[in-house]
Amino acid sequence: MEKEYWKKLYKKRIPDIPTIFALFCSNFIDGKLVELGCGNGRDVRHFLDRGIDAIGVDLFTSGENIICEDVGNYIKNNKSPKNVYTRFFWHSIDDELQRKILKWVNGYIFIETRTDRDKPKNIFGKHKRNLTNVNKLLSELIDNKFEIVFLRQGRDVARYKKENPHVLWIIAKKSQS
Repeated sequence: MEKEYWKKLYKKRIPDIPTIFALFCSNFIDGKLVELGCGNGRDVRHFLDRGIDAIGVDLFTSGENIICEDVGNYIKNNKSPKNVYTRFFWHSIDDELQRKILKWVNGYIFIETRTDRDKPKNIFGKHKRNLTNVNKLLSELIDNKFEIVFLRQGRDVARYKKENPHVLWIIAKKSQS
């Protein structure tokens, strides 16, 4: 069961330095931010250190500036802030929740996700992934009135130990018209 996988993972010591994606995105963020599926909160802490009003939401962790809640429930009960950030969360949720998030976002969305060109090595153990088809995501963003601000896909941006996943970085802004 996936819940058990994530509970065990966050009991382990995992890096607490910000990710390369968070460092990159910091240059684009102005205003309040929520990180969906924030894990141990390492990127939330980075954003807070940069003076960004940030909170994280994760079903299996809690702490300072982290709300322990199911993301689906959170977006149903809260208004979208100007910035929504997800890193290695998008490929761990189903298509339905992805669509709900895209409808909910009212400003910028920052996504780092494994693509369907990836071959996971499962260094943290095998678990279910919904690897992202880039063209499908782009189509869904456009259908939800997003403009693409930045897009990069490939390897060498999310290395961890022996793993070098194929990832997508995308920043998109919802049109207000």
